[in-house]
Amino acid sequence: MLTATVRTPSAEANAAAGATSAVDGETLAGRVISNPPLRPELANHPQWRRAEIPAANGHGNARSVARVMALLACGGKLGSTRLLDEQTIARAIEEQGYTKDLVLGFKMRWGLGFMLTSRQLPLGPNPRTFGHGGWGGSLGFADLDARVGWAYIMNKMSPGTAGDTRVAGILGALYGSISG
Repeated sequence: MLTATVRTPSAEANAAAGATSAVDGETLAGRVISNPPLRPELANHPQWRRAEIPAANGHGNARSVARVMALLACGGKLGSTRLLDEQTIARAIEEQGYTKDLVLGFKMRWGLGFMLTSRQLPLGPNPRTFGHGGWGGSLGFADLDARVGWAYIMNKMSPGTAGDTRVAGILGALYGSISG
C-alpha cells in the first residue's frame, strides 16, 4: 500500500549535502572532492562534457532523467522502448552494501550502481525505490512499487554532493499527489 509519508534525510546526510566547501583537504573525501577543486561552471565546458568520468558526468535535464527513471520504475519498459528486463532491475537493486560511504560521509545502501532508499537517505516511502544523486543536488529516482520515476535538476547548484535539502518537500508533494 502506498503511503504519503516521506521522511527527511538524516541529519548526517543533510550535513554532508552542504559540506563540500568545508571539507578537510587532508581527508579521503577532501582529496576526492578537491583534486582538482571543482567549480559549477566547469560542468558547462566542452572538455568536461566530453570526458569519460563514470561516476561524475552523466548529463541531462529533468525531463530526460525522469523519463529514464520512469522506464526503470515501469519494469524496464516505457511505451515501445525496453531498456532492461525486470530481472535485471531486480538484480541491480539487490543490496550490495550498507555502510558509511567514504566520500559522502554518511551511511548508505547501495545496489549495483544505484543508491537504495534507507533511513539515512529516504528516496521515497516504498522499499523498492532507487536512484542516484548528482553534483550540486540533482536527484533522479524510480519507485517500482508506485511505478513512478522522478527527477530534480536545479538551476542553481548547491555546494554539496549528497543532495539538495529542497528535495524532501518536493518528494512529499509528489507522494501526496499520487496516494489519493
